Amino acid sequence: MLSRRLILMGLCTLPLPAHAMLRRYELEPNASRAGFTYWMNGARRKGEMPVGRADFQIDPSNLAASSADVTLRADQVRAGFFLVTGILKSAAMLDTDRFPTIRFVSTAVRPAKSGRLSDGAKLAGELTIRDVTQAVTFDTLFVPRAGSAQDDLGGLTVRLTGQISRSSFGASGYKALVGDEVGLNVVMAMRAIN
Repeated sequence: MLSRRLILMGLCTLPLPAHAMLRRYELEPNASRAGFTYWMNGARRKGEMPVGRADFQIDPSNLAASSADVTLRADQVRAGFFLVTGILKSAAMLDTDRFPTIRFVSTAVRPAKSGRLSDGAKLAGELTIRDVTQAVTFDTLFVPRAGSAQDDLGGLTVRLTGQISRSSFGASGYKALVGDEVGLNVVMAMRAIN
C-alpha cells in the first residue's frame, strides 16, 4: 500500500495542466480601435469607436485554451458626420444613453488546422449590444508587434473581423436610410503582463 507521501510525490511529477502556459495580455488603448462599415443611402460608410477594455489570456501552444473579454465604447462612436453620429447614438439605434458599451466575451477558440498562433483562429462568443446578447463568431489574427521577432509574444496585435445584423440586437431604426448589415474590424494592441 502506498503511503500518502509517495502519492503526493507522484502527483508532483505529473505534467502541468494546459492552462499553466496561459499569458495574460492587457490593452494599449491609444493604439487600438474598433472600426465598422455600414450602408447608408446606398453608399458604404465607415465609423469607429474606442476599445474601452480588452483582456486576453492566450496559450500559444494550446490556442483552444485561450479566452477574450472585450468592451467597446459605443457612447464615443464617430461616424464622420455629426448628424449620422447622432443617429447611431439614438434610442432607435445603439441607445448609448442607456447602453454606453458593447461587450464580447469568448466561449470557444477554434484554431486553424495548423494550431499555430500566427495562422489565427475562429473566436466564438457572446456579443451584447443594447440589452441583447447573441452568439457570434469572429475571424481572429494574432500578429507579433512590428519590429519584434516572430517568436517574441510580449506584444501582440489582435484583430477581430466579422459581420452582424444590427436589427438582431434591437438596433432597428432608420431602415429606409441605413442598411442592416454591419462589418466589424477591431484592432487591439496588447501587451503581455505575465
